[in-house]
Amino acid sequence: MNNIDEEFYYNQLRVVCKEYHNFSDEAFLAFKDICFIKKVKKGEVLQDVYSPAKYIYFICKGILRTYFLNEEGAIYTKNLFSENYFSASKVSLLTNEDSYLSIDALEDCILIFIDFKAYKMLIDINDEFKNFYINYLEKNWVIVKEKNEISLILDDAETRYKNFLEKNSDIEKRIPLHHIANHLGITPTQLSRIRKRLK
Repeated sequence: MNNIDEEFYYNQLRVVCKEYHNFSDEAFLAFKDICFIKKVKKGEVLQDVYSPAKYIYFICKGILRTYFLNEEGAIYTKNLFSENYFSASKVSLLTNEDSYLSIDALEDCILIFIDFKAYKMLIDINDEFKNFYINYLEKNWVIVKEKNEISLILDDAETRYKNFLEKNSDIEKRIPLHHIANHLGITPTQLSRIRKRLK
């Protein structure tokens, strides 16, 4: 692939995977067989609301946004993901129904596309993939998700902003602040006041 060091980026993926399961060389080769690497331009839509999701995206470089539109056409930013995170329309992957979420690139990105159906097939024949899947789900789709939901209810906007920066230290220098405000459920003006107070 032109101008992409595939070995470097697959190694980046493997290092992150070790947080959940240390794949054998043989298993990781099987993992690579269901993936491909692609450059994505800023503004490109990876997932729309008119089709079922097919891929999990591992972010080697760049920032992705998951969002949905309400009936009035207002955008709600569900998540912002940067390097070494996985992003996907999870419900659509699991149900094979049209996604209610859209995913787009807020920067030029390099992504590893992971074929979800092929991954599910690997789970059926290899416990390494099952163990990775369970560990990842428990941490990110249960523990982290619940903590985020509790924070949204109990924490004030300033605390939510500080928690966001702990996980995304440089993201506010890379994307327009209105995306962060939208994700936190506050206005850009409110975010500006919080940032002034913290300075």
